Amino acid sequence: MELDFADVVAHFRSLRSTTQLARDQAIAYGLATVEVSAALERHVEFPSAKLPNLDARSKEEAPEEAAKLLREAWNIPVGPIRHLVRSAENEGILVVFSAPASASVDAYSFEGMSRPVVVLNPAKRDYYRQRFDLAHELGHLVMHSDAEPGSAKIEAQADRFAAEFLMPSDQIADLLPSRANWARLQQLKETWGVSLQALLYRSRSLGKMSDITYRNAMMFLSSKGWRRQEPGVMPVLEQPSLLPSSVSLLASSGVSPHELAEESRVPLHLFQQICSRSPLGAPDDAAEDNQKSLPEGVVSIFAERH
Repeated sequence: MELDFADVVAHFRSLRSTTQLARDQAIAYGLATVEVSAALERHVEFPSAKLPNLDARSKEEAPEEAAKLLREAWNIPVGPIRHLVRSAENEGILVVFSAPASASVDAYSFEGMSRPVVVLNPAKRDYYRQRFDLAHELGHLVMHSDAEPGSAKIEAQADRFAAEFLMPSDQIADLLPSRANWARLQQLKETWGVSLQALLYRSRSLGKMSDITYRNAMMFLSSKGWRRQEPGVMPVLEQPSLLPSSVSLLASSGVSPHELAEESRVPLHLFQQICSRSPLGAPDDAAEDNQKSLPEGVVSIFAERH
């Protein structure tokens, strides 16, 4: 059974700001990703997808409950999630970068044939935003399997999920400052892998920071130009390993990318884009060495070639 356009319900961040053509192109890219994954899985064994399901519309606190449920289901230890892309791949979530031509479309997600798919847009090359985007999309996959995409309500729920997933209230509340202590906030940013803006919003939403203090802090961010580019060194983007490592392993066994592209029924250049570790066609050696390895827990997933 194959997916087609009629089967795909993709969660786009804003339907008003995304043209129908751009959404159609994005869905087509997502469908090609499903075909590539299916072809690779004829040769190698991927982790089974593990996502709990919770209808976020059932009660007001559902996004926070869903985030806690996912952390428990994935056995995420107390504290920051060190490599969110790797964690998702370990649990059978297919994570890929979008094509450069889709730069106008933000991150999006949908249910594939055998596993959920998250497509990340790395155009801004923002490590912190990418992590929040992925957590946001995981929220959609957990909570909104049958919800109409694009509404302000479900987008807000996905943001609440992402905040709780990355910054659990019972773990971070006592660490958040009640005023704009920028040195402290920068330390928390680097420790938890979230932006200053996300930390400020979290501090206000958990009642640690007053509305007035929050607004003043955001005004200060704007005056410094930090809403576009926050201070500090930008870490290398977290990068997918599941598809690119599968392709590398099969190549070492004599199965070429050209053969796999033909089996996937997608052009070779598209196959290579989907299976790339690096965003926007950058060479893989631009990545950190520790991001080139397989996800933890996925080292032994590969089966013999059929």
